Amino acid sequence: MSSRIPALLASLLLSSSLAQADLSYEFVPNFIKPPAGLETIGNGHGEIQVDSAGSIYVSVEGQEKGGLQVYSPDGTFLKQLPLPPSLHGFSIRKTADGEFIYAAVNGQQKVLKATLEGKVVLEIPRDSFPAEIADSVTVTLKDGSVVRGVKPATEGDSLTVTLPSGEKKTIAKADIAKKGSAVLATSAKVEGINPVKDDTGVTMTVGGKSQKILFSDMAQKDGKPAYSETAAETRSSLKLTNADAAPNGDIYVVDGYGTSWIFVFDSTGKFKKQFGGPAEPFSLSNCHKVHIDTRFQPARVFLCDRANKRIMHASLEGDLIGVIATGLRNPSSASFHGDYVCIAEIAGRVSVWDKEGKMVAALGTNDTPGQTNTPRVPPADWRDNVVTSPHGITFDAKGNILETEWNQFGRVLRWNRK
Repeated sequence: MSSRIPALLASLLLSSSLAQADLSYEFVPNFIKPPAGLETIGNGHGEIQVDSAGSIYVSVEGQEKGGLQVYSPDGTFLKQLPLPPSLHGFSIRKTADGEFIYAAVNGQQKVLKATLEGKVVLEIPRDSFPAEIADSVTVTLKDGSVVRGVKPATEGDSLTVTLPSGEKKTIAKADIAKKGSAVLATSAKVEGINPVKDDTGVTMTVGGKSQKILFSDMAQKDGKPAYSETAAETRSSLKLTNADAAPNGDIYVVDGYGTSWIFVFDSTGKFKKQFGGPAEPFSLSNCHKVHIDTRFQPARVFLCDRANKRIMHASLEGDLIGVIATGLRNPSSASFHGDYVCIAEIAGRVSVWDKEGKMVAALGTNDTPGQTNTPRVPPADWRDNVVTSPHGITFDAKGNILETEWNQFGRVLRWNRK
């Protein structure tokens, strides 16, 4: 019996190496062929997806023709969809009613559901989101009192807000305090209200007490003291970064450049709930994208908690399941194929993880200072099989990986599974 042990161990090692060899990738250079007349695809700051026919969709910013470019499976440009040019993250999901694009439009604070031809069939506008996040205001008055409300409306010399009680309060603009902000030479920041300047500095109310900050104690910016004044009025707005749809048709949207709350709407666009955010137990920070992870039954919500450098799972109901992995290079987006998930890490890596949360492949790793987490790397500095700032990512039906970068020129990379 003991003679069988070495053979068994050899068999296990062989199976392991075969499994690892099966999950290997080959870089495909110069895959995307930009539209006619362009050397690159244009400002990339969004997502990449593949539909059921194999066509590739890439979001680009600021182009009058639209926010989504469509390419054939071999990377040839086909068309541009007339969707908003500030479209950011999006997903493509096939349902009983057809195949649809679910997109977060960052610049317009709304979510769209559209056909693959770009026809909008559902819009979730800003006023469908909870007003305390999407449309709130905090005003500090000259007497130091603070007014908090939602749906601020400016009319002439006054500001009207809706208080938590539902009552509307009108505030004269003349009663709103000025806010002074100074950066000291020590890099500390001092903020107060009702600033009064003289030749040597500024006196303002800080924490309920009068305090003078000398110009000579301030840091210098362009040869001047680092000091500024604004109205003591702070408004919040949505900064939506991604949308995806669950098997039951519910739509999940994340305020990834804002508060990191995740909002759930039904298939008609009616608000259902929110979860996540900066509070416990999630404590999210720059939760850049959320995806519906159908590797599990029931499906889960996959969270790219970018600033915390971790990936997480939540239930479709919004309960935290747990942290999958930590110490990533700022995960920005994810995609699923079989038991695997690939992740775009904006600080210079594409990685592949198994269903148990173990990293099984790392692609395109870039450790060059100044070349990651930035949109300004020019084409002359691009290197084959080396990423700069991975921002969006997708598997295709064969398990090949396509990645789009945060880059003002626009860059798409591809690795084929061997």
